This record gives sequence, C-alpha cells and structure tokens, in this order.
Amino acid sequence: MSVDMDIRLISVSNSLQQHLQMVFGNCRQHLSLWELSDSLHLQDGELVWVDADNQDADLVQRLCLGDFGKARVIVLSSSPTDEAAVKWLGMGAAGYLHAFAAGDTLQQVASVVASGGIWIGVHLMQQLCARFGQVAKTDSPLLAQLTEREREVVGHLRDGKSNKQIARDMDIAERTVKAHLTAIFGKIGVPDRVQLLLRLAG
Repeated sequence: MSVDMDIRLISVSNSLQQHLQMVFGNCRQHLSLWELSDSLHLQDGELVWVDADNQDADLVQRLCLGDFGKARVIVLSSSPTDEAAVKWLGMGAAGYLHAFAAGDTLQQVASVVASGGIWIGVHLMQQLCARFGQVAKTDSPLLAQLTEREREVVGHLRDGKSNKQIARDMDIAERTVKAHLTAIFGKIGVPDRVQLLLRLAG
C-alpha cells in the first residue's frame, strides 16, 4: 500500500526507485549527484533519499552538510552498519537505514524526518541508550513524577533494552510498554528515549 508523498531519490538503482515508488506513490529519480551538483538547490525541509552505495561519498557528504540547500537527507545502503550510521548522522544526515527496508519502516522514517526528527536504527538506538543510561542519574528529581512501574521501565531503558525486551522482562504486553513510554515522555517533556536519558544525565 502506497502513501502519497512526492520524494526525490538519488541512485542508479531502478529496483530501489521502484521499491520507493510502491511505498510512496511518486519517486523522482536522479542517477547521480554529479549531474545535479552544479544546478541543484534543494528546498528547505525537502526529503532527499540518497543511495550511498553508488554515489560519490564527497558529494553525499556535501549534500548532508547542506551545500545544496537545507534538505532533510536520508542515506540508504544495501549493507548498513552502525559505523556508517554514526558517520552519516554526524555529517548532518537526518536518517540512515537499509535501502530495501519494509514499506512501513520507510513510511515511519519519512514521517519522523519530515517532522524534524532523526531516524536511527534499533541496534544503534539501543547502544546509545546503554551509553547514556550509564550516566543517567538514578536519583534524578525528574523521576519523582513517575509511577513505580514507569521508573522500572526507565531502568530497563538505561540498560539499552528494546520495547520487546522490556515487555518480556516485566511480563507485560509490548503495547503496555509503549503506553508507559508515552506517559514517561509526556511527564518529562521529551520526544524519545535518548532525550529522556540525556535529561536524566543532566
């Protein structure tokens, strides 16, 4: 099922263009950043999906840094790694994921990035949470406004656990974990788990 969204793809891969076309309904394909680099100026906030596997890395870096306009760049790869994710996100990309991710994942990425967020994969998110969780204060006054069960969820977040792992460890449904997280984020005033742990570390 496609969602009507006009997106721009920079890739030589016709199969990737067809995949995104099926997901979003419309996908304008450009074969290379080289052919666009002289005349390309992207609109502020425009979503640009770039296949890093077959593009010049220096031009992809310039695209992420905003040299062609303040677009929101989503970097795609057929063999994504956490190291590459850190590299591209550090250069200003708004997302990094597998080029042929499932349609619902691609739609989530588009929604998150279009609303100003950053998309990182589950594994990298867990690593960040575990790292920030080590410095998050267990006695933060912010925790006082949470229920005992919500504080237990935060404890699991500090260990870098996924929603599924938290649900298993707490013997509750995954949707209940999501409900707890929504309540926690609302009470602390943060949009996601990484920001929550950063706030608790402060």
